[in-house]
Amino acid sequence: MSPKRIRRFPLNRELIILFIINTIMSLGMNLTNSLRPLYIQSLGATVLEVSFVISITGLAGTIMRLPSGFISDLYGRRKIIILSILLAIFPPLLYTFSSNWEQLIIWGVVYSIAFSLFMPSRMAIVADYTSTANMMRIYSIMNLAFPLGSIIGPTIGGFLEDIYGWNMIFYVATALYLFCLVPSLVLSKPPRGGVEDDKKAYSEGAKINLKFFRPLLPFFFLNLFTGLGVGAVSPITPIYLMDKFKVSTAEIGLFISIGFGLTTILTQIPAGILADKFGRKKFIAICFALIPVLFILWTEINNLTLLLLVQMGINGLWSMTWPASISLLMEYTPKSRRGLSSGLTQTGVMLGFTIGPYIGGYLWETLGRAFPYYASALFIILCIPVIPFIREKSVNL
Repeated sequence: MSPKRIRRFPLNRELIILFIINTIMSLGMNLTNSLRPLYIQSLGATVLEVSFVISITGLAGTIMRLPSGFISDLYGRRKIIILSILLAIFPPLLYTFSSNWEQLIIWGVVYSIAFSLFMPSRMAIVADYTSTANMMRIYSIMNLAFPLGSIIGPTIGGFLEDIYGWNMIFYVATALYLFCLVPSLVLSKPPRGGVEDDKKAYSEGAKINLKFFRPLLPFFFLNLFTGLGVGAVSPITPIYLMDKFKVSTAEIGLFISIGFGLTTILTQIPAGILADKFGRKKFIAICFALIPVLFILWTEINNLTLLLLVQMGINGLWSMTWPASISLLMEYTPKSRRGLSSGLTQTGVMLGFTIGPYIGGYLWETLGRAFPYYASALFIILCIPVIPFIREKSVNL
């Protein structure tokens, strides 16, 4: 008779530390970025100028996203995570010395680069600490970290601005990044066989050629269209809420916290279960088919509570695609190239987040505040024909 099987907690020490790092980084980012359009506007910028600042700073992150994944494979994801935290410490503090919106650009560029270094490494290193069989389950859990920060960050940021002004938000964010250095320094190297222990595997195990990149292109375009869809409206939504409903900064922060952070928390675990049940590619397609309907519905709603439900639907469906798409990507990618493949596909979403805000701002000022949401619906529709080209074949890692 076989011994009784014991269910173990799925996260080991390193994954728990990573979860803490991701949560703190998310909290700092959401403190500063979720309400950033209102801060830029408070320094005299128009809606189009707000979109320009967000686009140009996002461009720096887009340019860095692919090489950051390449660098993390070569020099170690842990080192890059520490470097990204160090770079993130200074921009929020320097924001407090800005007297006009143009001065925010240089600090925003550095801030964007910091997170461009962080994101591919934090995604790829999770796969280094887990097996292929458990990968989607682990990503479903690890994906809760960033939403935790996005639940707390915008709400705290809104209340801090209402009570103490904008500078207090940036002081708190700086303190969070300083604190985040502690867990990053005790994070150990990935287990034996990881790229940090085997640089020879990096140079010889998988060549950078067309054969390697071709299966990644569907992920790139899926992320590009998603980034365009979400990016066209994310920066202007706080302005939209204040313009249409005359709400306070604190109320906008609470709206974002619930509409994105809480929603994403609630969807991550069911997302993994449903993707397993219906099939990952089919499940991703269903989610993307429903989102455009909600973007169109957004423009017709005049009640803030109903609009919040629509926002929860949009972000909930989008976030439910994450575990399935990440696990599909990581199953395909050799371990020695996980940072590079993550960086490439994230370049797609960052490119969307770079171009999308400017499209949204231009449509707002030329055609009206509803048209950015119509454009978002169109961009998400473009995701659907890309999904069948995603390969669902595992490789030996």
